[in-house]
Amino acid sequence: MRELPMIEKNVWWIVFLLLLMVGCSSNAEAEDSLNNKPFEGDAPLIEEAEAENSSDNMQLTLDGSSYPFTAKDYPILSQYVHNFDQPDQKLQELPFSKIAENQYLVEFACHEQRCSHLMIDFEQKHSFLMSDLSKLVSSHVSPDERYVAYLFERTYEEQAKHQLVVMDRETLEPIDLEAGEDHLLPKPNQYQYTIHSVTFMDEEQLQITSSDPMAGSETEDSVQTHWIYK
Repeated sequence: MRELPMIEKNVWWIVFLLLLMVGCSSNAEAEDSLNNKPFEGDAPLIEEAEAENSSDNMQLTLDGSSYPFTAKDYPILSQYVHNFDQPDQKLQELPFSKIAENQYLVEFACHEQRCSHLMIDFEQKHSFLMSDLSKLVSSHVSPDERYVAYLFERTYEEQAKHQLVVMDRETLEPIDLEAGEDHLLPKPNQYQYTIHSVTFMDEEQLQITSSDPMAGSETEDSVQTHWIYK
């Protein structure tokens, strides 16, 4: 009969330990729930990042073909269209002129009929800015169709001056022209004189008919010069 109080005391200790274990378990679950609950500010940040990624990765449709357009591949044009509230819509509205399969010339950032001109190759995922604040007058393709000559115009004191850019379509880089004969005419790439016409003579030379910058302003005589483009 004396052992009964001892048994009751042990029972109370067991009940106390069980309650303590249940309380610890409840606290741990509550802490896990708090830790796993996202902060209220996280969701907008995630949505904003997803929106930025979506605007950086656009799709451009030209002549029935769809091309991926990213800021990494085409940084200059991407920076321009992202100045607008709807960059994807602005991209689709730009005038793309087809040069060859997957190659285009695009005009953008126009002001008073003067634009920036970019040559872009969607297969190579590469582009080259050929001219700024100018008007495209004409383009000419070489006999082997590898090179394209672009003639750009600017007006200085009501007089048209021109820049000639010859692009290699395979590398999407400009070609440095070399004089094909002895003359003092500057290279036609700095808007220094008026160019009337450009003609590919063969697969090495082109002919330029232009004003003579060495002559006085009173003369209107034209000169013909030959330039080696490769």
